[in-house]
Amino acid sequence: MHRARWLPGILLAMTVLSAADRLEASVDPEARLVPAVVADEVSDSLFATGGRLYAQRRFQEAIPLFLRVIEIDPRNGNAYALLGGSYFQLGDYAQAIGAFERAIQLDEGIKLAYIGLVSANYLTERVSDAQQWMLRLIPILTGEERDRYLATLTSQFPGLELPGS
Repeated sequence: MHRARWLPGILLAMTVLSAADRLEASVDPEARLVPAVVADEVSDSLFATGGRLYAQRRFQEAIPLFLRVIEIDPRNGNAYALLGGSYFQLGDYAQAIGAFERAIQLDEGIKLAYIGLVSANYLTERVSDAQQWMLRLIPILTGEERDRYLATLTSQFPGLELPGS
């Protein structure tokens, strides 16, 4: 569907690298630092490469990288959000919704996950769910974002209503 052609730019522009959580090791605390640092570097590198592929609209290639990042660092909400964006762009809305919801569970401030949930739910004819996700998005938007994103969402998805309209 062409309704969501604006989504890749917004999603990538709003993506912020999150600090990776350390992997647990079953060795003493000093020995734990080296594997954690290596895991963080691998995770960051995979995430950066996946982000470049995403920006190039090579979503099918980006998915395995985001999945690997999540395997290394299961608390990386941004990896879940871009995984959701990749699934969304490929039309796999069910997978996208699951990834976006997990991103929000990990970090309620990931705006692109809310936008993705509004879009994916609307496009799968769950307008009331899309409306609820939009209402949850509104409080975390800044003034300029609020005007721009809400105008875009309501023009792309005419069944959505802004509060007080």
